[in-house]
Amino acid sequence: MNKLQALATLLSKPKRLSALLSYGHKGYLASIGWFTAFDNRQAVDAHNQPIPWVTYSFIDFIKYRLNKNLSVFEYGSGNSTLFYAKHVKRVVSVEHDEAWYKKIVNQKAPNAEMIFTKLEPNGEYSQKAKLLGEKFDVIIVDGRDRVNCCKHSISALTESGVLVLDDSEREVYEEARTFLKAEGFKELSFSGISPGLFYNKATSVFYKPKNCLDI
Repeated sequence: MNKLQALATLLSKPKRLSALLSYGHKGYLASIGWFTAFDNRQAVDAHNQPIPWVTYSFIDFIKYRLNKNLSVFEYGSGNSTLFYAKHVKRVVSVEHDEAWYKKIVNQKAPNAEMIFTKLEPNGEYSQKAKLLGEKFDVIIVDGRDRVNCCKHSISALTESGVLVLDDSEREVYEEARTFLKAEGFKELSFSGISPGLFYNKATSVFYKPKNCLDI
């Protein structure tokens, strides 16, 4: 259905059109800040506070399970870095886009470290978590070269650590999901919409029986 057909359908169903128009100031989309994110073209909540560009269902799940004893490593930087820094002890984020890195590095929280690393397939970028020589409780894979990021990152997890893969519904990341499960991780998938976007996607948590999120 093209845009003109969609508009014609709406005009022929005035109750549906009225309901859609009302969603801008009431209802679920308004309460979660979807319109705020859409208008600002960035991941923010209803109060214009930074959130990750992942599914709302995952955000609802993790925000109450994070605490100031946890450390996070993140592939991909931005509002998510600010969000995690607010809820955990320390965040380390690697970014491959130099222009974006230079734009946001001065906005980072005091407990966040941002690292610029050039992107090469299966190169230093995807190995950055393990190359730092420390362990993290949560590793977020939401940047580039995600399959290799997943493969290299598990050695950088604490014994109770978990790995989060965004857009896990994409066929191109099936190799990562298969790899993690073969390594003994279970998958908990959170599907739905994300800030400012209106298509169905998934964010998955890969965990073992003893994990820092009490799954």
